[in-house]
Amino acid sequence: MKIPFTTLCFLLISAFATSTNSFAATQKYVTDEFEVTMRSGTSTSNNILQLLKSGEAVNVLEENVDARYSLVEIENGKKGYVLNRYLVDSPSSKFQLGQLQIKSNEQQESNALLQSQIEKLQASYEIQQSASNNLKSLLQATENELSGVRDAAGNTLNIVAKNEVLEVRVDELTENSLKLGEENANLKDTNDMEWFIRGAGVSLIAFLLGILVTRIRWRKRDSWGS
Repeated sequence: MKIPFTTLCFLLISAFATSTNSFAATQKYVTDEFEVTMRSGTSTSNNILQLLKSGEAVNVLEENVDARYSLVEIENGKKGYVLNRYLVDSPSSKFQLGQLQIKSNEQQESNALLQSQIEKLQASYEIQQSASNNLKSLLQATENELSGVRDAAGNTLNIVAKNEVLEVRVDELTENSLKLGEENANLKDTNDMEWFIRGAGVSLIAFLLGILVTRIRWRKRDSWGS
């Protein structure tokens, strides 16, 4: 099987680079260019495997100073060669600016979301505060009503106690009134009896006086007639 010349060159260069320039992979970034070519070898005659965008991160596997190319690995695992002058240790200013702009936009969206949440929480707090004030007012009114009920209950108990005392007093007065009634009845009966006796005595005396006077008159008449 015949091996293509470009592939053979790529394999030879890779083997040579591996034997002369082996070191730990480091991360670098594509410089501030529109697009950078990643080739299959260390020459512009090698095939272009992929175009790398500005600011894209790559892992540098090997660096060939003489050939001015570095063997890199991109995010999808593909490997190829990129000119050293297109690789920098930190992202380009343009890329960083774009990233900052993206982060700024994300931060603004996050701030807007937080502001919306704050407004909702504020509205909810105001509603809760209003409900709390209403509950406090209701509680105060309930306490006032309870105090009034307690006062009324105290007054009722006092009135009940006074009524019980008055009932006892009424019972005593009723009993005394009955006793006085009985005594008055007895006194009336006694008084009536005394008046009856006095009247009978007066009548008897008057009767006796009438008889005595009549006899005296008859005697006087007899004496006058004789």
